Amino acid sequence: MKKTKKLMSLLLALAMIFAMSLSVFAAGDNSIQVTNAQGGETYKIYKMLDVDVNPDKTAYSYTLPADSKWASFFNTGGAGAAYVEIKNVDGTDYVTWKESGASDYEAFGKAAAAYAATTAGVTEAVSAQTPAADGSITFDGLDSGYYLITSTNGTLSMVETTPLAPQATVNEKNPNPTIDKKVKENGTAGSENSAQIGDRVEFEVKINMKKGARNYVMHDKMEDGLTFNKDSVQINGLTKGTDYTVNTPADGIAALQDDCTFEIRFAEDYLNSLTADTTLTVTYSAVLNEKADVTAGEKNEALLKWGDKNQTEWSTTTTKTYQFEILKYDAADTRKNPLAGAEFQLLKADGTEVKVVKVTDTEYRVANGNETGAGVPIVTVANNKIVVKGVDLAEYQLEETKSPHGYAKLSAPKKFEVKEGQTVLVEVENTAGHTLPSTGGMGTTLFYVVGGILVIGAAAIFIFGKRTSVNK
Repeated sequence: MKKTKKLMSLLLALAMIFAMSLSVFAAGDNSIQVTNAQGGETYKIYKMLDVDVNPDKTAYSYTLPADSKWASFFNTGGAGAAYVEIKNVDGTDYVTWKESGASDYEAFGKAAAAYAATTAGVTEAVSAQTPAADGSITFDGLDSGYYLITSTNGTLSMVETTPLAPQATVNEKNPNPTIDKKVKENGTAGSENSAQIGDRVEFEVKINMKKGARNYVMHDKMEDGLTFNKDSVQINGLTKGTDYTVNTPADGIAALQDDCTFEIRFAEDYLNSLTADTTLTVTYSAVLNEKADVTAGEKNEALLKWGDKNQTEWSTTTTKTYQFEILKYDAADTRKNPLAGAEFQLLKADGTEVKVVKVTDTEYRVANGNETGAGVPIVTVANNKIVVKGVDLAEYQLEETKSPHGYAKLSAPKKFEVKEGQTVLVEVENTAGHTLPSTGGMGTTLFYVVGGILVIGAAAIFIFGKRTSVNK
């Protein structure tokens, strides 16, 4: 009786993959009702064992019929043999539960569900139903026995019943797993961040795993402006290649869905080991590339699929990048018409060079690493302002490396800041060179003027001297 009661305690926690095993009494007149069932899911019930109850209904035992399709599950070498013992008495196999804990009950339920789904003859359930509008399902007309109920949802359910209760009720009260995606900005995780082309962008996804987990796959979709780094994927406490695998279209994974950039597929052995709800933190990175959109930003979204057909909503982050404009003009021009021929180098606030590539005569963008064309100067034109795309929200400097002909070069870099919600226009004045005195002009004239005065003075002295001499 003690071991028989232990078998019944299995019913209090049984059922990874909503695997619960129940027993019912009177032949053909028993029912099991599932309440709070999840809409759209399919629930199946399988008979695993017969139950033998004495006439006074004070004692019962579980038996395994000789022709049962479950024989290979319960007998030596089967998945169920780790949890139950089979004793043959007078040609009848009696089933008793081994000494173990709740985690074994759950593992037993999950093993039974896997066996039911893959074993010929067992895969034909006694009944399969979807819930009514009120979330209830009733399996009726059941023979007395020990039953397994599975759900396509693949989550845990609790059950309270007894072999002497012909109308059993199961309340499924399992929340769905959840997923929450964030992107990091200066070490803080949020729904948005900003970056410069070529920067590494770090993502974090938290998955709330449920005991009873089955067929868990995380899908991640990045827009074209983000380049995924497959080697960056890590999950706290798990081993890549053993507990999970990372797959991309380049790996030839035919099952990769939703035009995803990659998927993380959790190993069933790991999922089977879950005995309590577990939160996993998934981290990975991407590089903001040359296709980044300065208007809408780059979205990255993730969802979780589980069971046979369930999935969460997409959880989305946005990585933004920005632009600024350059207007070079003559300081004496009140209309500020663009001045051609100036060359600039873009620098960060600390003086580090930010390499750019030329897109058109009036458009440049930040280079993605050392790509072809990176490091060209920004050259102004006469017809328009210059646009530079792909910068972060940060402070920058423009250093004039060459001035237009006839103009003086800036003596110091022009500092500016790119801010959220602002159109940044960097205005740079150029002053024409000053006119210096000519050595062939004023200097020679001065000699002529002084010389003329001396000649006139000498003539006056000569005439005055002659007159004085005559008077004498």
